[in-house]
Amino acid sequence: MRHSVLISVFFFAGVLSAFASVDNGLLSMVPAEAKFVGSLDVSQARNSDFGQYLLSKAQNEDAHFQEMVDQTGFDPRRDLQTIVFATSGPGAAGKPSSFAILARGNFDADRIKALATSKGATITSYRGLDIIVHTHDKGQQQTAIGFPEAGVAVMADLATLKEVIDSHAMPATLDPALQSKINAIGSNNDAWYVSLVGGSFLADHMGKDGAPQTKALQGVLQSSGGVKLGAMIETTFDAVTRSTQDATSLSDVIRFFASMVQMQRQNDPRAGILATALDGMTLESSGAAVHFAVSLPEKSLEQLAEAAPHVMGGH
Repeated sequence: MRHSVLISVFFFAGVLSAFASVDNGLLSMVPAEAKFVGSLDVSQARNSDFGQYLLSKAQNEDAHFQEMVDQTGFDPRRDLQTIVFATSGPGAAGKPSSFAILARGNFDADRIKALATSKGATITSYRGLDIIVHTHDKGQQQTAIGFPEAGVAVMADLATLKEVIDSHAMPATLDPALQSKINAIGSNNDAWYVSLVGGSFLADHMGKDGAPQTKALQGVLQSSGGVKLGAMIETTFDAVTRSTQDATSLSDVIRFFASMVQMQRQNDPRAGILATALDGMTLESSGAAVHFAVSLPEKSLEQLAEAAPHVMGGH
């Protein structure tokens, strides 16, 4: 199936990945063991100044993408409303982590199933619902797509998709700490993520044992971030670390990278745009907690996108 539907979702999500809000209906289907949850409010993004800017740049230059739109009738730039992404965190040694991508929008399930089966996927049933199953990595992994209700599509590993369908019938209860942070940051931002996954996972994949940034990440126990849209794009990041010393180390690393960007302001137009924003950043630590905030004019974000077209895939 080549993940046709997922590719279409990520095509648009990648362009508008800075936007989100809380969709309680989708959130109620997130499996109880989730440790990371983030969301994209595509409808709101489309109506923002930056969203309109990105849409004006997007062209139907990808023939495979346009073919998928023609075959399924699903165009994420038009039909996608909200995405929620959830995962339980890193999997056991040698095994992929569980994940679920829940999307609200306009989906023609029959046409999507027809395309999937034509690409080698199979259709199975769970609790009376048809599930599209794609087996890959020499049969070691199965990715599935299901439609728990009209206007909702879910892509996940097969076991997690079954959990999502179960949660649709009987909503799961998320970790109270995760739910509390979602309620707090989701209500105050147009974009958010919450993670109870420790920073050691990222540190282990950086391949720089002993580096200051690696040590700083290892000290993070949980984190969250948000973006508020408007004439000024306001971004915040908060982390809880193991100790006051870890919080100081994380603050020092953030401050170091900010200074590196500021030093390049005369040599790189992208660094110049970011440096101006970083000049007014807020960086505070209190006990084991770190708070970082920075604002960037929406027009400056457009300039940054223009200065780095490769980041947007050429659009």
